[in-house]
Amino acid sequence: MHMKIAAFSFLISISMALFSTAQANDVLTQLEVLVSKDSPVGGLKLLDSFDIEANQLTPNDHARLYFLYGKLYEKTRQLDLAIASYDKGITFVESLTVSDILIDSYLSRSFAVYLQTNDPTVYCIDRRKALAFARQNDNAPLLVKTLTQNAFCYYTAATVHQGVALLDEAMTIIDKSGKLNAHSKALIYNATGSLYRTVGLHGRAYDNFDKAYQTWQTIDDKEDMFNMQHNMVSSAIKLSDWDKAKVNIAAQLALAEAAPEFKDFYFFAYLNAGRVALGSFDYPLAVTYLEKAISLKGTTQERYFVSSSHLFLALAYMRTGEAVKAANMARIFQQDKRFPAKMSSMLLTADAIIAFDKKNYLLAVNTLLKVIDEEREHNKNIIDNKVIDSALDHNSKLAEFENELLANKLAINELNLKAVIDKERINELKISFFVFVAAVLLAAVFFLMHSRKVFKYRAQTDFLTGIANREYTFKSGEKMIEKSIKKQQSASVIIFDIDNFKSINDRFGHHVGDLAIQAVTKRAERWLKKHDLVGRIGGEEFIIVLSNTSEEEAFSISERIRSAIASQLFEFDDVSIEMTISLGIAVLNEQATSLTALLKEADKALYKAKFSGKNKVYLARLCA
Repeated sequence: MHMKIAAFSFLISISMALFSTAQANDVLTQLEVLVSKDSPVGGLKLLDSFDIEANQLTPNDHARLYFLYGKLYEKTRQLDLAIASYDKGITFVESLTVSDILIDSYLSRSFAVYLQTNDPTVYCIDRRKALAFARQNDNAPLLVKTLTQNAFCYYTAATVHQGVALLDEAMTIIDKSGKLNAHSKALIYNATGSLYRTVGLHGRAYDNFDKAYQTWQTIDDKEDMFNMQHNMVSSAIKLSDWDKAKVNIAAQLALAEAAPEFKDFYFFAYLNAGRVALGSFDYPLAVTYLEKAISLKGTTQERYFVSSSHLFLALAYMRTGEAVKAANMARIFQQDKRFPAKMSSMLLTADAIIAFDKKNYLLAVNTLLKVIDEEREHNKNIIDNKVIDSALDHNSKLAEFENELLANKLAINELNLKAVIDKERINELKISFFVFVAAVLLAAVFFLMHSRKVFKYRAQTDFLTGIANREYTFKSGEKMIEKSIKKQQSASVIIFDIDNFKSINDRFGHHVGDLAIQAVTKRAERWLKKHDLVGRIGGEEFIIVLSNTSEEEAFSISERIRSAIASQLFEFDDVSIEMTISLGIAVLNEQATSLTALLKEADKALYKAKFSGKNKVYLARLCA
């Protein structure tokens, strides 16, 4: 640590000495070199350590300085500061003759906005401005870079041919110059992969992202390597190639460990791991990874992906039956009012989950069906032969481009496959569409089954205590008695109520009275078996039906319940209450062969218990 600080101080002293003996322009050049050799955080400290007076800098130098700040803020994911720095730099030079720094500042600001929004309608504004300036500027490599970045702006099936045309123009420029650096080459692969993904050729998209990754790997550009792994995961998910996806996630985790200066790498690695688990039907694992991702959302300012993580977690919760949690996540997702409108299927999915939570099941299903309709329309556009022809023509040019300039280093063989790919793609899209429809219909069935289960549960349950309500208790209890008679087994019925309950209501209010009923219910349930039936049939009155239970066993259970309630005070809102119950028991016999008859006998026993001083258990046969 001390050596690092000393080295840092040494660099500062050299830089300051340079400034004292050279022009500001030379200092900036030296500063750019020093910053490039340091970490992003160290680079920011280095920039802050220089005290260059504003009047010693030209407008171009100002723009270069703010550009440096912007790049470092971008690498540390302080995106608002990055954008503000680019803004300042552009202000200094936008009214002057077109310069490289103006074009680079527009492109870099566009990338920072992309990281924030992932919305081409927003970040492509700067890219188009940069391209207009680049065509006026005499810098072929910078024009290639600008053309390539603009290709990403043609993100629909209807416009993808325009993106292809820009990439073809970029390759023509490089072909004429005979020069190609690794960064330019990787950008072209990345843009090509993005265009293939747009027209649904996910296998070819994956291959081009992989080539971009390998190219950036030659210059150890960990940030772009990580981004390509992210793109590869997305394509692998579309292909349902879970083995590839898991390899890509492992690579992301390795890069996160190797490059701790990029704080958000772990967020994206866990987000992608959750997406893969979700797609491969391992829903509990999806919940685990996505919860980890959301716990790290503070490490990134990429709002689009933070918002998306909440929706993916909402889907995972739905799949594990946690509908309330799912709705909460969907609502958090909806809070991002700047989420791209073009991602309509995601927005509709959130609407469906929230509609389900509001018990508007018809709206939930109709919203899911709308998602199907939109996906069908999207697929119809993708299958357009002109779109595929455009992509494949570019594919041939790219192969020729590689063969001539790269001496077949990446060993591609993508020529003369147009007819085969065209047919394969149409079949792939048909299969994908039917799989998607099946998945959504299964989700709809899940919603309906779950809603049926919810309705059934609520129809059978007492709203206050959560035990069986009066109607369900009588229906189910009668069946239990009939079953016991058929099997020639004993059965017992216990009826009990809370002693002096009216005085509790009068003294402490109905709120405490409700709490008292709930507490007595919970304490009584502890002494019952899972298959025993307990229900609330009146205000503070309950019955218990015990199948295959003798009179002695029923008396023992009743006595344990009575003692458990009488032996310990109940605490409600700082109020301590002593409560007791009285119980009456009736056992299946020749005179009482139905639940109604047994209840009459048990009620007489309960009356006897009350008349004898309360807090007692009485048997019906002793009250005859």
